[in-house]
Amino acid sequence: MMHMAMQAQITQRQSVVFTPQLQQAIKLLLLNNLELAKYADSAAEENPFLEVERPKALRGLPSIPRKSSSANDFDPVSLLQDSSDHTFRAHVFNQVDELITGPKERAIGYALAADLEPTGWLPSPLSCIAETLKVEIEVVEGVLAQVQKAEPAGLFARNLSECLKLQVTGEGPEETRLLMLIDNLKIIQRGGFPELRRKLQCSKEELAVALRQIRSLNPKPGLQLGDGSAEPIREPDLRAFKSEAGGWRVELNKATLPSIRVDEEMGREVRKVTKQDADKEFVQGALGSARWLARAIAQRNETNIKVAAEIVRYQKAFLEEGMHQMRPLKLKLIADNVGVHESTISRVTSSMMMQTPQGCFPLKIFFSTAIESDDSEEGASAMMIREKIRKMINDELPKQPLSDDAITSQLNSQGLRIARRTVAKYRKLDSIPSSSQRRRGYQLLAFA
Repeated sequence: MMHMAMQAQITQRQSVVFTPQLQQAIKLLLLNNLELAKYADSAAEENPFLEVERPKALRGLPSIPRKSSSANDFDPVSLLQDSSDHTFRAHVFNQVDELITGPKERAIGYALAADLEPTGWLPSPLSCIAETLKVEIEVVEGVLAQVQKAEPAGLFARNLSECLKLQVTGEGPEETRLLMLIDNLKIIQRGGFPELRRKLQCSKEELAVALRQIRSLNPKPGLQLGDGSAEPIREPDLRAFKSEAGGWRVELNKATLPSIRVDEEMGREVRKVTKQDADKEFVQGALGSARWLARAIAQRNETNIKVAAEIVRYQKAFLEEGMHQMRPLKLKLIADNVGVHESTISRVTSSMMMQTPQGCFPLKIFFSTAIESDDSEEGASAMMIREKIRKMINDELPKQPLSDDAITSQLNSQGLRIARRTVAKYRKLDSIPSSSQRRRGYQLLAFA
């Protein structure tokens, strides 16, 4: 009996822990500001006592259609089922996550994704992005080459020619002919087909086939992904900036944040004229849901501010000096400092974007792995180690290129405990040749 009683208590506790309201509160943390606004809009359509003022970023867009179910079926948790916004922006960010693993490179990939036009093209010169992030333009070019492997093919192109070339696969004679045609788009535009045949050394029939293939390519691949005008990336959820006093501040972006209000006066008036028990129960339930949602959103906003402020405090050097000053950071550290569970930090950082002096980034970019250091309890970030390796190689003497062993020894002498295989791994990730390959390259340059 005692065992059964204990089992019953455990079961009861579990039923309390996983209530719909708790599920809803957890899921609210997964939403960025615009997703939250759309969710609140849906809730207001179902709840007559909930008033939602749309943020500026969503004004003018049509409201979410009212569901056909009755008002008695109002379920705030179910509204979250379709809350994920599979937009153009969400797609390209997921593509960056899949294609790039390094934290620094991923941050650059995010910056490129944020800059994309709805067509899928990059409007800004790479030099602007490099300057904003305080990195070499060659590094940005390397990341661009990676993200240009995204689907649909043609994303991250800087012009029409590049967009079409990214869609040509294979290395056969037909593909070569297509690439040559793309290099001569102006001749195609003015109808210089005899000139094209001479350049390509092909027949009329072969040229006609190639031209049909060119016309089948998509000059604006981004438009395949739905509403590219959606704003979750260009409009950040949070802003980090220096106050007039010189300290760092974090605030929610009001342009993307809905205003929530419970119409208590209407609730009182409706209760006065309600006679049926079922109607009274509905009114009471709807009012309770509206009040709870308003409190839950307020709590969500407060949590987001606290988490972002702690991240900013920890990554202050990065915000002031650039990418090379990114510190290693784990979710647990922020969770302990804020006083919440680690899973809460994971949820908050999963979709929120923050505008900083270094650019607009997802909060998750501020977390990276660490390498043990003799003189620091926190260690050195893997990103920082890679920067050190790159600098060593950039500064090496052409006649004496540094081997992986030599780089390892130098890092160890600086108090950074790192294995040779780790140095080799980071070097390969950055597409840096081995010391013997670099030596041959230096020799070829000397004879050039």
